[in-house]
Amino acid sequence: MKNIGLVCWLLLTVCCGLQAKKTVKTPYFMACNTRSIEVARVTLGKDTTWLEVKIYGTQGEKVRIDSAAVLRASGKHYGYLGSTGFSKGEWTSIPASGEMTATLKFRPLPMDTGSFDFLEMPGSDEGWIIYGIQLDGQKPQVDIPERLLNRKPDEALPLPAPELHAGKSVIKGRILGYKPEYGVTLRYYDSPWFFMYFTGKDLKIAEDGTFRYETEVLLPSSASLWISRSKIELFLVPGGELDITVNLPEMYYSQSRLLSRKSNGDAENCIWFEGDYAGLNAELLRFGKMKSLSGADDFYSDICGMTPQAYKKYLFRHYEDILAKLAKNKDMSRACRTYIRANLDMNLFSLIYNYKNTLSYAPMLSGKKGVKRADMAVDSTSYFKEILQLDILHSPEQKYYGFYTDFARIATGALRDKFVQDALWPDMLLAKRASRNLSKYMPLTAEERMTVDSISSPELKKLFLMRNERIEAELKAGLEAVKDKTGYTVVEVGKEVAADSLLQVITRPYRGRMVLVDMWNTWCGPCMRAMKSLKPLKEELKEVVYLYIADESSPEGKWKLTIPDIHGIHCRISSEQSTALAELYEYSGIPTYFIVNREGDISYKVTGFPGVEVLRNELSK
Repeated sequence: MKNIGLVCWLLLTVCCGLQAKKTVKTPYFMACNTRSIEVARVTLGKDTTWLEVKIYGTQGEKVRIDSAAVLRASGKHYGYLGSTGFSKGEWTSIPASGEMTATLKFRPLPMDTGSFDFLEMPGSDEGWIIYGIQLDGQKPQVDIPERLLNRKPDEALPLPAPELHAGKSVIKGRILGYKPEYGVTLRYYDSPWFFMYFTGKDLKIAEDGTFRYETEVLLPSSASLWISRSKIELFLVPGGELDITVNLPEMYYSQSRLLSRKSNGDAENCIWFEGDYAGLNAELLRFGKMKSLSGADDFYSDICGMTPQAYKKYLFRHYEDILAKLAKNKDMSRACRTYIRANLDMNLFSLIYNYKNTLSYAPMLSGKKGVKRADMAVDSTSYFKEILQLDILHSPEQKYYGFYTDFARIATGALRDKFVQDALWPDMLLAKRASRNLSKYMPLTAEERMTVDSISSPELKKLFLMRNERIEAELKAGLEAVKDKTGYTVVEVGKEVAADSLLQVITRPYRGRMVLVDMWNTWCGPCMRAMKSLKPLKEELKEVVYLYIADESSPEGKWKLTIPDIHGIHCRISSEQSTALAELYEYSGIPTYFIVNREGDISYKVTGFPGVEVLRNELSK
């Protein structure tokens, strides 16, 4: 009897232990700011909560989980206790497979927790963030407008001719499942013809998830919209309006390595188009990747170390594969097929003609190190023979190509004798020279305005003047809106001040106080996110002087619009001073931070946002 009692007691203990754990495999979530980490399993225990995660990257890439990481549920934080897979706070290299597994341990969440957030650097937009990790095993649902369900847009509409006709184009829509606290960003990129800029244009999202933006379009052409890190390719026409609805959670699931198996990885289930050429835009969701030979994730990894001849064979092999798929595809409209083929052929020409640059940058873009560079010498006559025979080079459909201005430069330069010269090409090159400021959403300079005046194409000139007029009006309205704001001071720094004394000159008035110097620019997204993260610290450490230094790569108008919302001391130095500072203090990027102590000496320097806690500790010394 005693043995039977002991066995029963052991069974009861085991059962209680099992009941003390709750496990959810591949949990759904609401939003995230990264594709580098995914949660494979959550286990809630009595003393610990475990997150089994997959971390993705390139071979040799250094990753870690910041020691400040927390789980957040019902407004409370549950701290990070360490992990198996890599040491707490230590950097670990991604293996050759491109992925690694780790188990993260946290203080225990309550057993009745319905959902929680993973925040690698709480109080900051930096670090990995996953919002609304669901513990009920159910897929979150959003309310999809009835009109969109089973909607089939018209895909039989003929492709509009690639003729210049400058006009406005409206992009609007709504993001289903959106909440402001998710930190979702919406960024628009113009057609690469003239106005594509690497930072894009941040669009405002209303609290209900709606957005609207009006832009200038020269001809039927491409553009793109990025929601956080997800790209939606667009086809816009002058005078048109495109309405986009995005199912935010479903969009994330379709791109998740773990959850895409449940959602079939199909973007059509989460993005709908209405308005002008909605059918073609919907088709580009399915077939748009066929436009480019270099769009595959492994393209630059594949071509690393190739000789020009091997690279050319590689491109033609993939080109023929895509042509075969186009031929077999019976679901694609004629308009979509023509548009994709025109871009594909032009992309083939560009990649082969620019083989030196593409092969040279491949190791950097792929993350591969130590790749021996092949001999780049070729006989240009034979090497370019096949691409010069492409029909697209003598067709008006070449204007559908987003980087057509680059082709115009080649066709009027090194290969001038191979083409009948188009009267538009010289105007395009003039326009490209005049597009620098407009690309950064700043008005034309006096010199650029003179260049625009010399353009003979009426539609091309109209495009530039339309955009300039809108940007001037926006800048004027913006400066009027911020003119009464306080909390910031602008100080002038003479261009004659040398780099080795610049920080001392700027910080000298604040001897006896700690000074945080923030090297930034208006186009630097990480700089802006870090500033947002530092707002609570600035309220806490009010005796510290916060000094912000930008350079001339920040357009003056944009800089003046931005700084009223960044409380502190501001100065704008020359590009030469900025370059000299970076060389003197050996930093290669921004944001870079200096802490100048009460005696005027630099006591701390770091490139990249180190986290609120690190800066608090350094400033409190």
